[in-house]
Amino acid sequence: MLSLLEQVSNFTGVALVHNTKADSSGNDDAQAIQCTTYETLIVEAKALRAKGNLPCQAVLSFENLTTFVTYLLAYESVVANLYLQPEVPLALPNKSNANKSSASTPDSADKNTAATVWHLPTSGTTGTPKWIAHTSASLCRAIKQGQQHQQTRWALCYQPFRYAGLQVLLQSLLNGATLVDCTTADTTKKVDIIRREKVNAISATPTLWRQFLLSSAFSDSSPPFTIEKITLGGEITDAPLLALLASQFPNAKIMHVYASTEAGVGFAVTDSQPGFPKQWLTTGVNENSLKVDSEDVLWIKANAAQNTELKKINNTIVEVDSEGYVNTNDVVMIKDNRVYFKGRANGAINVGGQKVHPEHVEQVLLQSPLVSQARVYAKKSSIMGQLVVADVVLSASKDIETKPTIALLLHCKKHLARFEMPTKINVTDSIAINASGKIGRTQQASAE
Repeated sequence: MLSLLEQVSNFTGVALVHNTKADSSGNDDAQAIQCTTYETLIVEAKALRAKGNLPCQAVLSFENLTTFVTYLLAYESVVANLYLQPEVPLALPNKSNANKSSASTPDSADKNTAATVWHLPTSGTTGTPKWIAHTSASLCRAIKQGQQHQQTRWALCYQPFRYAGLQVLLQSLLNGATLVDCTTADTTKKVDIIRREKVNAISATPTLWRQFLLSSAFSDSSPPFTIEKITLGGEITDAPLLALLASQFPNAKIMHVYASTEAGVGFAVTDSQPGFPKQWLTTGVNENSLKVDSEDVLWIKANAAQNTELKKINNTIVEVDSEGYVNTNDVVMIKDNRVYFKGRANGAINVGGQKVHPEHVEQVLLQSPLVSQARVYAKKSSIMGQLVVADVVLSASKDIETKPTIALLLHCKKHLARFEMPTKINVTDSIAINASGKIGRTQQASAE
């Protein structure tokens, strides 16, 4: 297999768009654009390699996109272990063996034949962040390549050191497509950059897509904003959001992708429905095999040999069974001919011994036309252990509903078991998201 640098070398002369903090319009809040060609990045990466003193293990932090990509290309196939450090540094398994990207340490090992192991941090949405190892082959396995993708202008909304962000970055690099840095935390600024740079492909979480749509920035755009590719990932996708995206972007190809840092890319769903077809549990999909265990947890097997190798690298972090299936920790439910996601196995709320998946309650709330955004979390209870609480942002239809919380509780009663019902629904103007574009729940538990 060609190295990443060699593959990228096949596509040169296409701009990599990189945002800096410099001002080009006189507005202190505006972001200027600096264009750097792939040739420049490749030359810089080759120069770093030519010095011959790259460390055997390295930590790569994200300071700006150009430097990040240059070092990524320089390190790939040279260093043995590459750690993509998140904004809040995650302790390394063995600090003494890793060197920061800005520092290089001579080593007697052969640096030209290393099969780089990429170590990516999980987001820690439902637990403590941890390192997950991948090979170059496992990271690039699901990326579609071809000359037809060169004209794509991808918005990089995920952080590039996360699995989802790295997939967007690699998708652009390996096709010579344009990559627009939209990693700024401010949603309004993201939208401004997307419109200004004429982005035509966006990959984001369902939560971030709801915020985009709530801002009305795209629907009010003049001339009309056009987009060709829409992908959703990182969270459960619901039917109302898919319908709204299809209505606003009728010419866009819309898909929701199932992937995780632990299991990699599983599959993409393009039939405009949430969940995935039940028949995939029998036939498999995208060269992956799927199964659901007795606890309703989804397992996925991409390649037995590859997973055995990842099991060896990740030790006990990633659970792989004797058949090579990876435990996704995602709980599903099967209804009719469809498999729907309910939530993370380790993120359930314990209500008197009954497990409630907050993501499932959010999906029910989002089915109501009254709700545009929802966040469900636990509240400590001396009697029940925990109770279910919800924050919601009302949609425009709130003007015709005088008692929205009562209407929402009645709506929940139709679709949820009694123990799953929110004990309180708070109406709020906004719901904060984390840097990954997801709703964070680890800090939401509150005392009674």
